[in-house]
Amino acid sequence: MDDEPLALNDMERQLHKLGGIEICGKFGNAKDALDALGALDPNVIFLDIDMPVMNGLEAALLFQEALPGARIVFVTAYQEYALKAFEVNALDYLLKPVLLPRLAQTLQRLESAAPAPSAAANAETSGAQAFIRCFRSLSVEYGPNATQLAWRTNKAQELFAFLLHRRGQQTRKDTLIELLWPELAPERSYALLYTTVYQLRKSIEAAGIGIRILNTKAGYELTTDDIVIDVDDWERRMPLADENLPDQLQEYESWLEAFTGDYLEEQDYEWADAERRRLRILWYRYALRLAALLEEHGMPAYGLDWLYRVQSRFPYSEDVYFLIMKLHAALGENSMVEQQYALLVKMSEDQYGHPPSADIAAWYAGRRTDVPTQAIDP
Repeated sequence: MDDEPLALNDMERQLHKLGGIEICGKFGNAKDALDALGALDPNVIFLDIDMPVMNGLEAALLFQEALPGARIVFVTAYQEYALKAFEVNALDYLLKPVLLPRLAQTLQRLESAAPAPSAAANAETSGAQAFIRCFRSLSVEYGPNATQLAWRTNKAQELFAFLLHRRGQQTRKDTLIELLWPELAPERSYALLYTTVYQLRKSIEAAGIGIRILNTKAGYELTTDDIVIDVDDWERRMPLADENLPDQLQEYESWLEAFTGDYLEEQDYEWADAERRRLRILWYRYALRLAALLEEHGMPAYGLDWLYRVQSRFPYSEDVYFLIMKLHAALGENSMVEQQYALLVKMSEDQYGHPPSADIAAWYAGRRTDVPTQAIDP
């Protein structure tokens, strides 16, 4: 494939001269070649690098995406592309003008090269233990030293995160493009999508972990085999309704503490907002339930500690302020009740533009009539 007709015809002539090669097609641009790829099913692709619209390095990733077993041989007039060419796993790199003896060496390398490993083979040989974290920040850890999978770009990380978010479901390519590259022309955005998927697969393959990004009819699907994902594991270990005995409360606390931050909090993807809210509310409800159980079992100070933890994560919840005030009142800690009410008044006015709700204000006012007046004897 070459956008220069003379160079394209010269390569065809030299390959015929050497023999042993069946030329199934020749093209002047990457788009036409990609459109014909399924019908041709080549074993090797000779590819110029310096081409308009889509250069050979970008096109190579698309070819490898579509035909993982095909070998790539780059042909170019520019020596500086050599390193980048081998970064995309090219079999060889030829400089123009291509000399017949050098082309013969390339054909010998093609004959002796082992077949490129298929996606299925890679999946079978993968097996390094891995753990995926989604609380607070996305990370994929694997191996005995908990090595973290590296992301080449922020877009690669978000693509992985979105496919993980929808794990086990097909995600259409146009959905991914609208999410990641909505401002780009279709040809450029599809090239970036294929490149990013290819790079993710290579990183996962190098780590040897059981994560697969599968091609579907219209998009991709991510599967994780038996890899532990912290949010899934956390929900699986959710306390049952009857787990409220004193000897079970420590395990209850440990479960809540495993919620180390909001879902993909540091990445702050808008598409994760609904899941982020769902998990936050789940933690909120169970943390309030634990605080009530601790008070019920004669440990109000520990209950207060959990109420303050909830307040730090949900600083705009009137209900939490009210629960803290009532528990301080039950413990006879009047100054703390005053402090919490003052904080509630400020929060409510700053955030909502009005004083605390009538029920809380009435409780506070009624309670203050019971507090003895302290007079100073001159």
